[in-house]
Amino acid sequence: MPPATGHFTEDELKEVFPANPIREVDFEIRFTTRLRVQPEAWRFQETLVPDYPEVGMESILLPNGTTANVTLFQNLGRARLIKVSPENMALAFSAYANFEEFKDEVLRRTGEFCRIFDITSLTRVGLRYVNEIQLPSQDTESLRSYVKPIVEFDRIPLETVQQFALQMSASAGSHMILVRTALLPGPLRFYILDIDAYTETIQPTTKIATLLDEFHDTAQKAFLSHVTEEYKKVMRAK
Repeated sequence: MPPATGHFTEDELKEVFPANPIREVDFEIRFTTRLRVQPEAWRFQETLVPDYPEVGMESILLPNGTTANVTLFQNLGRARLIKVSPENMALAFSAYANFEEFKDEVLRRTGEFCRIFDITSLTRVGLRYVNEIQLPSQDTESLRSYVKPIVEFDRIPLETVQQFALQMSASAGSHMILVRTALLPGPLRFYILDIDAYTETIQPTTKIATLLDEFHDTAQKAFLSHVTEEYKKVMRAK
């Protein structure tokens, strides 16, 4: 099954699930390296106070083997985090209520950041949803009551499977979608559905709002085509 298939009514696309399985949602922009970002991070911080009062630093390992410092701005009470480096800015919610609230925050913070550091074009833009679906029982076969796996378990019966992981990328119109799924072992069985919609073509910052809407539409349809009606009842807290 392709990562984003099916036709959905307007009501289906507008439905907000009170008990959604989203563990984290992230939005990231990348740009040509701006060395001024780190020494002038205080300028961006001025726009974040008091919404992100906790500030910290972390060191990340780059693909070339070197390290880079990342500045963190957090609101622990609201489970929100902004990460800033000379090459990217990312905003993450660990408590996600609805897309409109998230979109408003993304547009506000990316707008401020790009204005301060004079960023007009982007090398990558992405929206990622990490869903953690708890299965109704320890029996692996119960997976089918909540989700529709991308793979067909015809050669290896699903009831015998202890764990699995799968990654698939595909084009979705003018952008890409990367879907990762995994069944995790443990006393509680969890199915991970990780959906990342993105583009790595040069984009003007003026298109952030449009891209965000397009990515959300792709991710939402991928999610809805992946879960069953039974699991929708769970998400409605019924």
